[in-house]
Amino acid sequence: MAKTILDGLVKNSTCFVVLLSGFLLSSCAPKTFIETTINTSPNGARVFINGSESLQPSPFQYTFEFDDNQEYELFVQKEGYFEEEFILSKDVPSLAQGEVTIPLSKSPLWEATTFSPATNSWIQVLVDNSFTEKVAWQTLLDTVIKHSPDLKELNYQSGYLQTHYTVKKFDTKNGEFLLRCQLTAALVSSKPLIYRIKDLAEWSGNGVQWHSYNRIFFEHDDIIKEIQDRLGSK
Repeated sequence: MAKTILDGLVKNSTCFVVLLSGFLLSSCAPKTFIETTINTSPNGARVFINGSESLQPSPFQYTFEFDDNQEYELFVQKEGYFEEEFILSKDVPSLAQGEVTIPLSKSPLWEATTFSPATNSWIQVLVDNSFTEKVAWQTLLDTVIKHSPDLKELNYQSGYLQTHYTVKKFDTKNGEFLLRCQLTAALVSSKPLIYRIKDLAEWSGNGVQWHSYNRIFFEHDDIIKEIQDRLGSK
């Protein structure tokens, strides 16, 4: 009986030692450190590694610390390009040469648009004092109709006009995108004569949910610049 108990204790002790040894070996498994140059094509992009932004834009050096199955998630942003996600493991072939390059795709929405201070924000046009209110309104209307004849709202008494949306479709590697812009002008003061102008810009991936976009179509920018040039105080 005593021998049976002793054999059981020895057996249990052996199992415990084996389990403990396995735990220590796994917890002390060697880590692989790989110093890497992170490039993007083109460079100058913001890079987030597991959610934390790098201290400088690409290219830059970074030391990855890999366990057996560890992966890093790289998220890349650059104006004018689509955002990219890249999963990096130690098995990525280019790491053997100490670098990784993430290609970026140009955004056709960006290429079809331009920056304007009137994008989703009101700007004011102080009308030259040589204009009467009637002449200023007619000049504004003529300018808008020349570029965008399809008006949604027009009210001379209140000095308000709004175009229909200009909508364009873009086929990209990430699917179909829609971009729309709508110009609004409104009289805010008769003495002095002041108009305010805004161009609403929005994008959508499904035509139902629309999100603010920070640039407008070139033709809408042309309207705004011509209004400023023709009406603005000299």
